Amino acid sequence: MLGRIAIHLSSDKSCERRIDVGLRLAREHGAEVIGIYPTDDLVGHFYDESFIPHDAREALHLRQQDQRTASCERFMEKAKAAGVKAQWRLPRGDAEEALCLHARYCDLIIMSKADAIDNPSGIIPNRAETVIMASGRPVLMVPAIGTMDTLGQRILYCWDQKREAARAFSDATPLLKKCKELVVLEIDRDDAGLAERDIRENDFVDYCTTLGYPKPTRLVRSSTDIGVGNVILNTATDTGSDLIVMGTYGHSRMRQWVMGGASRTLLSTMTVPLLMSH
Repeated sequence: MLGRIAIHLSSDKSCERRIDVGLRLAREHGAEVIGIYPTDDLVGHFYDESFIPHDAREALHLRQQDQRTASCERFMEKAKAAGVKAQWRLPRGDAEEALCLHARYCDLIIMSKADAIDNPSGIIPNRAETVIMASGRPVLMVPAIGTMDTLGQRILYCWDQKREAARAFSDATPLLKKCKELVVLEIDRDDAGLAERDIRENDFVDYCTTLGYPKPTRLVRSSTDIGVGNVILNTATDTGSDLIVMGTYGHSRMRQWVMGGASRTLLSTMTVPLLMSH
């Protein structure tokens, strides 16, 4: 069961969707939700304040404060209507570091991919990627489009025998326990190499059933010509999955997180929620 769920609050267009998803999960798991609205100074983040007239700078600060207040009040109103215990926080300092820190006090954090046409609080493109790679907690990415009538009833899990995928499987335990259908997708599986290590074809399916999860449907696909990310998206559509679970790969370079190609493809084009772990 999930006990505490963090939700990234901001004034971007997808905030309402994140709140709705978080409250839905909280009701299902009897969890508390924590709304996190970083108070980092976006005016100073993008501009040298010495070039902004004092009156304009003050107006921008007041507008940001009003946006934070409105977002947090809306969050609390929706939580009260849903009967979910909630609180909100306004951490100071670097937003990415604040989100990572607060995520570590929760079972997962809910975020969205920034849209380039959003207001300043949503145009830092690597914010979600940084939290995925650095927080040590699973991040549930909510798509900007697509219906979400259900969440986690039909899970597509991406398994490639690596550490990150195993971590994602463990992080998704509360959701896997409640799902009705489970599909295990293996892409470009190395049958010969696994056979040499005495890994059997149905080992992962058998492992899932020992944990009490629904017996998975096992699919093996090739990424030739279309790429791993597109294979995952196509499979999610074909199977009617309402949640994708996968490990995330990448490395840091001068405070920017460089993610693998499949992760980038999914984050930029996903239409169903995506649970990512590193």
